[in-house]
Amino acid sequence: MNESVVVEVLGTTNNVLERKKFSQPTIEIGRAFSNDLIINDEHADAIHARLEKTAEGQWSIVDLDSVNGIRRAKGRKTIDRSPVQSGDVFLLGRNKVRIFFGDHPVAPAVRIRWVESLLLWLGKPWVLIAMIAIYVGVRLTASYFSTIGEFKWSNFFSQNLIEALWFVALAVIVYFLSVLFRRGGNFMSHVSVLVAVFLLSALIDFTLRVALFNAGDARYGLISHLDAIAGYLIIFLYLWSVLYLAFHFSLKRRTIISLAVLGFIFIFNVLQDQMLSGWFDDEGFPLEQALLPPAFLISEPLTQAAFEDQTVDLFTRVEELRVEAIEEREQAEAERLGDAQLGIDSEG
Repeated sequence: MNESVVVEVLGTTNNVLERKKFSQPTIEIGRAFSNDLIINDEHADAIHARLEKTAEGQWSIVDLDSVNGIRRAKGRKTIDRSPVQSGDVFLLGRNKVRIFFGDHPVAPAVRIRWVESLLLWLGKPWVLIAMIAIYVGVRLTASYFSTIGEFKWSNFFSQNLIEALWFVALAVIVYFLSVLFRRGGNFMSHVSVLVAVFLLSALIDFTLRVALFNAGDARYGLISHLDAIAGYLIIFLYLWSVLYLAFHFSLKRRTIISLAVLGFIFIFNVLQDQMLSGWFDDEGFPLEQALLPPAFLISEPLTQAAFEDQTVDLFTRVEELRVEAIEEREQAEAERLGDAQLGIDSEG
């Protein structure tokens, strides 16, 4: 026998807005304050429905002549009375109500993973302050060493002001989305995750600038690929973290959603612009030159003599290709004339 029943009011994403446990044999649901379960929805009647248990212990849901009736979650027809099985979902007006019996089995507890513990740890105020300080330090170092001429604090703050505003705006938007869907969450955690992702992005960007500064022509293509991969990785990490903090999605679900969004961005940015062939190029000219002090030069630069030798070799190679092209063109022309003469002789 089911001695108790649990009634859940669900949101648009099937998130639980309210959960109540009852032990009495009759439960009235509606907008009126006299109900056992009060639904705040203008589409629900004052007394919309009743859950009642028979002497045999079978629960049923009964429509009390409501305007919009009762429907099953995936049904279109309204019902006057229906037996209830544990886990059934009904629509009362526009409200989803899920009913569980007290003996309904629940899934095993999920062990908290270290990544999830890390995300929660990031919500501590001192961690956030420390990461902001590190982030500002990284951006300041990169800006100082890459500035041509005199370094000015005013230029540094003006260049990073928009990015700082993006920090606040994006964190506020995500946080209010989580509140809207009744998932809650720690606002400090949202800001910390955003700062951590941007910090990682700044570190990767500075590392790639140093690599570009030390790279030869043959490595420009590789560095541009690494830069693109790093950008997709940053997007994935942020989406994955937000889906946990704001919406408490499972590991599998948030991973699938993050990969799906990443795939859409990849198709939109790469395939639409017909840039996929660039992934197979051995060389490519960098879109932005890396200007850093000599202290960041890890590899030995080319000597003047080696550069001159490469220049001579380049012109020599160009001349060889020019001669080959002329020979191929003359050979093709001779073959064409020979074929034409052969045709005239055969007609004669």
